[in-house]
Amino acid sequence: MKFLHTSDWHVGRTIRTRSRIDEHQAVFAEIIDIAKHEKVDAVLITGDVFHERRPPLEAEELVAQTLADLARAQIPSVMIPGNHDDPYCLRTLKPLGDLVQVHVVTDCNVDVSSLIVPIHSRNGKEKALIGCLPYLSPHSVLTAAEGVGASEDVRLTTYQSKVQDYFRALENEMQRTDRNAISLVLAHAHLAECEFGGGEVSSNVFPINAGFLPAHVQYIALGHMHRPQAIPSASSQARYAGSILQMDFGERDQKKSVCLIEARPGKPASVTTIDLNKGKWLLRRLGPAEEILAQAEDFVDAWVEVVLQPDKRTLELKEHVLALPGVIALRFEEIETKNGENGKTWKWGNRDRPARELFTDYYRNKRKNDPDPQLLALFDRLYQEESTAKDEG
Repeated sequence: MKFLHTSDWHVGRTIRTRSRIDEHQAVFAEIIDIAKHEKVDAVLITGDVFHERRPPLEAEELVAQTLADLARAQIPSVMIPGNHDDPYCLRTLKPLGDLVQVHVVTDCNVDVSSLIVPIHSRNGKEKALIGCLPYLSPHSVLTAAEGVGASEDVRLTTYQSKVQDYFRALENEMQRTDRNAISLVLAHAHLAECEFGGGEVSSNVFPINAGFLPAHVQYIALGHMHRPQAIPSASSQARYAGSILQMDFGERDQKKSVCLIEARPGKPASVTTIDLNKGKWLLRRLGPAEEILAQAEDFVDAWVEVVLQPDKRTLELKEHVLALPGVIALRFEEIETKNGENGKTWKWGNRDRPARELFTDYYRNKRKNDPDPQLLALFDRLYQEESTAKDEG
C-alpha cells in the first residue's frame, strides 16, 4: 500500500502581517496532484494543521476544501492535531469526516482501539492499521498532584513515562487487532535528538526520546519538527515530513517536501521524499542599499529580509529598498560600538532577531559560555507560553 505523509501545514500563518493563504492554496493543489499521480491509499497529516488555536475563517475553509478535494478523488485522509491546534475544533469535523473517509483522531481515550483507523487498499486486497497519537499536552497528561510543586526534571520524567505507555498500548492493540495488516503510527511529538529547524522557538512541547517509539510497525509518521528528517536511532522506519512552507527566515535554506511511503506487511517501509515547489522562498540579503536594489529580480516570488550595511547612501535609498516587491523586513547590520566611559561592547540591530538567539547572546555575555540545551529548551517553552498567553489575551 502507498501513503503520502505531510505535516505542519500552519494554515493561517502570516509573515510580517502578510497573508500566506494563496501559497497554502497552491501547495495543497500540488499535494493533491502528487497523491493522485502516485495513486496513494491514504494521506497522513501529523498535526499543526492550523497555526492558531482559533484560526481565521479563510484558513478553516481552505483546510475543509482540501480534505473534500481528497475525498472526491477517493483518497482517504487521517489527521491528528498538533500543539498549535485546538482538538475540540478539529473534533467537529469527525462526524461528517467519517462519511467521506476523512478520519480525524483528536483525543487519547481510555479505549485504545478508538485511536486506530483501518484503511483498505484500492484493490481491497490489503489492509493497514493507522495508530494515532495526537499531541499530548503536559497540562492534560500530568495530574495536579504530579504537576504542582514538582521540579522540571520530575515533571519531564513523569510525562515521558506516560507517553511511552501510550505508544506501548497503541502498538500492542494493533498487534492484537490484526498481525497480518500493515501497521503505521502517526504522532505529533518533539524528539529530543532532532533539530526543529526554524528561526523561531519550537513550542512548549516536552521532549521525548526516539527509544520510546514503537519497534514493530512499518512506518512512524511524525509531526512537529519543521526540518524534514529521518530518525536513524528509531527501531522502526520513522520520519518528520516537515512543514510544507518555509515558515520563517530560519528555514530559508530548507527544501520542503512530502514523504511517499510504500509498505508491505512484516517489512520495513520504503520512503521517498517528493519536493514541493509552490511556496515562496524566504531570502535574507546583506549589503549596501545600492547592491540590494541591483538584486531586485531575485525577489520575484519570494519573501525577503534585507540587512543593510550602512554607507553614505543608506538613508537616502532605504525607502527604495522597502518598496521592492517581496521585501517584508529591513534591519541594519549589527555593529559593535564601545562605550567610552566603561569600555563595554554593545551590539545594535537586534530588533528582528529571534528570541532564542538574543537570549543566547545575553547568556554568553553574562556567563562567558554557551547555555546548555536543557536551559535553551526551558527558555523556548516559557517564551512560547508567554507569547501564547499574550495572543489569547
